[in-house]
Amino acid sequence: MLAWLSTNACADARVTEIIELEHALLDDVVPILRELVSPGGTVTGMHNQLVIRTTPANLADLRGVLARLDRAPRRLRISVRQDSGNAYRWREDELAARIDAGDVSAGVGAPRGGAGARVELGGENAAIRYRSYATEGAEDTAQGHFVTALEGRPAWIGTGQDVPLANRQLQVTPWGAAAFDSIEYTHVGSGFYVTPRLGGDDQVTLDIAPYADARAGDQGAAIARRGLDTTVRGRLGEWLPLGSGGETRDAGSHGIVHRTRDAGSRHYDVWVRVDLIE
Repeated sequence: MLAWLSTNACADARVTEIIELEHALLDDVVPILRELVSPGGTVTGMHNQLVIRTTPANLADLRGVLARLDRAPRRLRISVRQDSGNAYRWREDELAARIDAGDVSAGVGAPRGGAGARVELGGENAAIRYRSYATEGAEDTAQGHFVTALEGRPAWIGTGQDVPLANRQLQVTPWGAAAFDSIEYTHVGSGFYVTPRLGGDDQVTLDIAPYADARAGDQGAAIARRGLDTTVRGRLGEWLPLGSGGETRDAGSHGIVHRTRDAGSRHYDVWVRVDLIE
C-alpha cells in the first residue's frame, strides 16, 4: 500500500518551468498549449516568457508541441489583383413627320437636334425627318499590389491620395438656421489587409480584406467604395479567387415614333497569390 501511494504521488507531482520564446508570439502560443495541458495544469506568461505548471510527462509533450510552434516565421510574398470595369450601350431612334394639304395639317413627333445621323425628305409643307443615335463604350481598370509578410503576422499595403470634398452642415441657432460650408479631405485609394498562415502540403490560409476606392458622381463629388473581407485557403503559388461582384442594367422606352434603349454592366473581381520567399 505504501509503495502504491508513493508511485501515485510521483505521478501527480507538479513542476513549474519558465520557457523563453525565441520566435513565436506569446498570444499565439498560450491558447494552443492551454488546450493540451493536463487537468489541473496551467499555462500563463508575460514579456514573451511562458510559465507552465503541469506533470513532468505532460511538460515533455508540451515542449514537443512548442518546438514546432516556436520557430522562425517564413517570409511570404502576397500579391492581390483587383479588376473592375464598366460597359455601356445607348441607342435612340426618332421619327418626325408633317404633312399639309390645303386647310388640313397633320404632324407626328417633334424633330430634335443633337448628335446622330439624320435623314430629311420633303419640302416646306411636307417633311419627314428620321434621326438615329447610338454610342457604346467600355472602361477597364486593373490594380495590383504585393507585400512581403511573415507567416502569422498581419500586414497592410495601400496606395492613394487625399482628395478634397465639399461639405455643408445646417445648424439651428437662436436667430434661425445657418449653413456652414467646409472642405473635408477623404482618402481614396486601394490596397489590402492580410494575415497569412501556413499549413502542411504547401497549404496557406489567408484572412484578407482588399479594398478599392474611386471618385464618382458629378465632378467626382462622391466616393465609390468596393471591397470584401474573407478567409481563403489554397496552395502556394496559385492565383486564388477571393470574390466577384457585378451589376447589369437594361432599360428602354418607346412611343409611336420614338424608341430608346440603355444597357450597361459593371464588374469587380479579386484574386490573391502567395509565394514562399526562400
